[in-house]
Formats: sequence, C-alpha cells, structure tokens
Amino acid sequence: MAKNKESKPIPFIVTAYLVIYNLLSCFGWLYVLYIGIKNVASGSLENLWAEVEIPLKVVQTAACLEVLHSIVGFVKSPWFTTFMQVFSRVWTLWAVMDIAPPAQTSVFMALACISWGLVEVPRYLFYAANLVSAVPYPLFWLRYSLFAVLYPTGISGELGCMYYAYKFLSDKDLYIFKFTPDIQVSLLILIVLVALTYIPGGPTMYLHMVKTRKKQFKLLKE
Repeated sequence: MAKNKESKPIPFIVTAYLVIYNLLSCFGWLYVLYIGIKNVASGSLENLWAEVEIPLKVVQTAACLEVLHSIVGFVKSPWFTTFMQVFSRVWTLWAVMDIAPPAQTSVFMALACISWGLVEVPRYLFYAANLVSAVPYPLFWLRYSLFAVLYPTGISGELGCMYYAYKFLSDKDLYIFKFTPDIQVSLLILIVLVALTYIPGGPTMYLHMVKTRKKQFKLLKE
C-alpha cells in the first residue's frame, strides 16, 4: 500500500521512536486481550483483575503520550479528539476499575478489556506499519472498520464499570476531594458527571471515525 499522500517527512529519530512505541503498545494490548479472552473462556472472571491489572495500567497509561505526540506534531491526529479518547479510558481505569472491586469481576470489565484490545492491537500495528509504508490491505481495513462494533461495546463496558463503581461508593463516604475546608467534591459525583459526558462524547467520537474511514478509503483509491 502506498503511504498516505498527505504524509510529510518526519525526522528518522522520531519515526524510529514512534515505530518502537507503537509496536510495544501493540504487544502490550495483545497481552491484555489474551488475558481477557482466557478468563472469559474459563467461565469465571474472579481472577481477571488480578491478572490484567498491571499490564492494563501500563499500556493504557502510556497512551497519555499520544496526546503529547499530537500536540508537538509527531502525528496528525487532532489533540482534542485524542485527549477525549485517552481520558475516558484512563479515567475508567484509575478512578473506576481500580477502586471498585465489584467492577473488577463484572462482565463489563471483560467487555471493556476485550473491546479495547481488539481495537488497539490492529491500530498500533497499523501505525507502526504505516510509518515504514508497509500496510497490507487487511490491516488497513481492520484499522478503519472494527470501531463500528468495538466502540459501542467498549463504551458499554466503560459505562457498566462506572455503574458498578457508583453502587459501590453510594453508601460510602470515600474518595472525597477536598480543595478547601468548605469546597469538596465526591468521586461519586465525578463519576456521574463523566458518565454524562458520554452522551455527546460517544456519538462525536463515533462520527469522527466514520468521517476518517471515508477519507482514508477515498485516499486509498486515488
């Protein structure tokens, strides 16, 4: 496949860094995906969080670098769109999954992990291959098509985990952020507020990918 016509030359050191970053992320998500599928196949999710916690935290938190990549111009992705996607995942991981044991063993946890993994493995592999102009068509198709199913399932998993976290925290006076003696915000309230942002945010992200898919397939035919 020819490299995207809109691509501009970038320094070799930046290309090398991005190839390494994307390959490591791909392998990290492949491991997360393996753990998720293995636990679902076993018929029990009791050990899912214990097995997936560290690799998931490492690979998902590392994705914060992608916002920086966008801001400094290493990649062309809009920084705000990148921030929206990364924030929703990092928030769900650290402020929801990490603090709510009921969410950690729920079907929504498995749904989120597997959906994220199925999206991210081909995405990062695509990015790495595209940097060296070596993207096969099947990988191109997966990169710009899987979102149609996996974005809704991933979002469902995230919101489901937030629901379990809400139930877990609703009878507790835990995780209160005190800015001043008179100003404090409960994590419970923040979870509700973040969940509400999915109403405009979810369709926005989905439509962005629909638009991107049309653009990329059009470029491919030129």
